[in-house]
Amino acid sequence: MSAGIDVRRLSVNLVSLVLLVLLIAPPVSLLGAENLAGEASEDGVDAKLQSAIENLTSIQQSIELKRNAIRELREQLKQLEETSDKQEIEQKIERVKSDIINLQQSFDHITLNGVNFSVLADQPEQRIKWQDEIEQISRPILSTLKELTAKPRQMDGLRRDIERREDQLKVIEKALDSIRKFKQQALAPVVAEPINQLMIEWEQRGDDTQRALEIAQFKLAGLKTESETWQTSTGEAISEFFLGRGLTLLLATGISLIIWMVSRALLKLYWRWLYRTRNDIGVKRVPLVLYSYRLAASVIIILAILMVFYVRGDVLLLTLAVIALAGAALSLRQTLPRYTAEVRLLLGVGPVREQERLVLDGIPFLVESVGVFSVLRNPLLEGVVRLPLHALNSLTSRPAGQESWFPCEPEEYVVLANGGFGRVVRQTIEWVELAVLDSRVQITTKDFLSENIRNLSKDGFGIASTFGIDYQHQAICLDKVPERFREGIIARFEQAGLRDDIEDILVEFTAAGASSLDYRIYIILNGRAASAYFRAQRLVQQACVETCNREGWIIPFTQITVHTADDTNDTKGI
Repeated sequence: MSAGIDVRRLSVNLVSLVLLVLLIAPPVSLLGAENLAGEASEDGVDAKLQSAIENLTSIQQSIELKRNAIRELREQLKQLEETSDKQEIEQKIERVKSDIINLQQSFDHITLNGVNFSVLADQPEQRIKWQDEIEQISRPILSTLKELTAKPRQMDGLRRDIERREDQLKVIEKALDSIRKFKQQALAPVVAEPINQLMIEWEQRGDDTQRALEIAQFKLAGLKTESETWQTSTGEAISEFFLGRGLTLLLATGISLIIWMVSRALLKLYWRWLYRTRNDIGVKRVPLVLYSYRLAASVIIILAILMVFYVRGDVLLLTLAVIALAGAALSLRQTLPRYTAEVRLLLGVGPVREQERLVLDGIPFLVESVGVFSVLRNPLLEGVVRLPLHALNSLTSRPAGQESWFPCEPEEYVVLANGGFGRVVRQTIEWVELAVLDSRVQITTKDFLSENIRNLSKDGFGIASTFGIDYQHQAICLDKVPERFREGIIARFEQAGLRDDIEDILVEFTAAGASSLDYRIYIILNGRAASAYFRAQRLVQQACVETCNREGWIIPFTQITVHTADDTNDTKGI
């Protein structure tokens, strides 16, 4: 897992580096410009030239003095016999030679106005081992970044060198002050001679340090006045970019767009020839052919971009492109199993397929499309679910068939598991809103589905009631009474405007109760009468009472038999 994170971080860093180089690289050549500022006056140029001549004269005099010093040291070396003394003189000679080399380089630098000699040097070919291939590939990027910061680094180095030389001068001055104090004293010849020699060496060292300080200051001043006016620099930078790297990028982009448009045109011709349609239906019909074609087109575009970089000779862009491809390949190694599963989903051979049914969080959904973000929708619910492609690997779909997608629709009437009666106002993939007793109630869709919901509006409903008459009507209880009850119920429902909603009526004698002859009344109503669910129950009772009043039938009440103590004793005596 950590390797995958490192690779992704490397890819992000490489992309950032590409943008940095492409935006800043064009002005690189301007950093090495060697022309003096166009706004400097002729008097300023002459003054600078005169200062340079004075520095050159001072440097050359120092070189001659140091050469004479080397001759004297070599004469002393010939006269010495002690090995330690010889080594000390040889070290002094090497130090003076190093100073002469530095002075000569400073002389050449001032004379040639800071020309870079490394450009003129012949670079012999060196054999590179396979371990150095990465370094060889990254060398153009590092070289470009180095050139971008060349001038600021030079100026910073000169400032630090000036500070160091100034500190050295302070130390040398302190040392000379100390030596002068001793020279002012009356010293024996054996002590005076080394003191004089030490004075000469420190004075020479002070002169050399002062000269090095002046050279560093001269170089820093030259770098500060070495740039052109910003209008000229900006114009040349823009011109160089559009004629160089900008043109390369434009060509690569143009060729990529041409290949992409041609591939799309060929694909449309293929659909028109094969399926006689202009629409892109390859995802549904032949996903393997479609995605293979797109993959081949992408590979051709990448190769075309690399070819443009190669033909144009832009090593930097070519290197960055190769590094980006290598980073993509490394990241692909870590994510290949996941991509393989996603490719199976795109090709329609995975656990989830388009136009099939799957259950997510207890809610059924229709898989409308499978893509980078797959679309799931329930035809009877508001809203849509978009899932990333990899999330479908843990789900399973199946053919939808003729199954219902949801137990109800808006404006239908339902009875909840707790007996509550309500009208569906709105239903989404998250909430179901009901109107219950003139108030709004929200239930999560998942909980709504988990209840035993009765939809009265979809398939109709039935009402069951029980009604009893007195035993004195026993003679007509099996034929006349059920018929009169049936007629009365139909008449009552017709008065209420519900006659056409009756599907069937069943009135049967069910039992001889303790105090009444009981009848079972069952009415089946269609879904249009769902809003009159409770009213229909009341209408049945009203119709039965009205029939009894019209026919003169007695409605009994529950009788209670009370037994007294005397009755109990009499029973025992029998």
